[in-house]
Amino acid sequence: MVFYKPSGKSQELAQQAHKEASAADKPKTVEELVPDYLHNLKSVFEKKAAERFPETRPWDHAIDLKPDFVPRDCKVYPLSLKEQGAMDDFLEENLQKGYIRPSKSPMASPFFFVRKKDGALRPCQDYQYLNEGTVKNAYPLPLISELMDQLKGASIFTKMDLRSGYNNVRVKDGDQWKGVFKTNCGLFEPMVMFFGLCNSPATFQMMMNALFEDIINEGWIVIYMDDILIFSNNLEQHHIRTRRVLQRLKNNDLFLKPEKCFFNVKEVEFLGMIIRENYISMDPIKLKGIAEWPEPSTVKGVRSFLGFGNFY
Repeated sequence: MVFYKPSGKSQELAQQAHKEASAADKPKTVEELVPDYLHNLKSVFEKKAAERFPETRPWDHAIDLKPDFVPRDCKVYPLSLKEQGAMDDFLEENLQKGYIRPSKSPMASPFFFVRKKDGALRPCQDYQYLNEGTVKNAYPLPLISELMDQLKGASIFTKMDLRSGYNNVRVKDGDQWKGVFKTNCGLFEPMVMFFGLCNSPATFQMMMNALFEDIINEGWIVIYMDDILIFSNNLEQHHIRTRRVLQRLKNNDLFLKPEKCFFNVKEVEFLGMIIRENYISMDPIKLKGIAEWPEPSTVKGVRSFLGFGNFY
């Protein structure tokens, strides 16, 4: 039997292709993802620093209960082996960070997982009963249409995405027991704000608006929750503005995901919209999602569809 032996040139090309493939798979560094003029502020992009337990702020999340609220226990949801492993990892990681702690609360909300489209598991707390008994915070979120109106005439954009989202906000001291979730490993109470608490969006938007109030009033930045968009029509001016925003984030121990930021671009996707100079349209992917949305068969399904549609 004769075996094919590749030539030296073939081997060289194969090795080069392997190196290129390996380089493509290797995550880019902060220096590669962030423009040179921002490298003196690259600490804003540090992943490890973003995992520090947040300082107390005036916007620590309060869970104010209605006078007639009665604390209630809940059952433990059964988990598959994969979910059990994911829960163990979730608890270990968040206990290490100080984001949760063991609890002896008289009430608890269920803990479970939602499967993402890519098959990954998202940990969730079912705060439905707690939310029904919580006094609602009426602080408004920005209207998408009003944010889009502010972008008229802009031709240069920088989009930023905050790390850790709600976890940047502490739960108000003394209110942690109200957000307790129950697992087969015991009760745990959140020390930072988690997704699912009904007033989390209001608290987070209030904090961001307060931290950036003077800059927002200058009219060249829009902020929706943890999404930030800087806009200009002059590159030099845009660089100055971007540095100001990064410095403000640094001063307040807020961090960015460099892989989800886009700097000095002519076109950008923001809040499901495609934006460029004097042009705004809905992201085709979002339009496809609406067109292919299965016909709702329950009240919850109708509400979900209306909520998605009304957002745009």
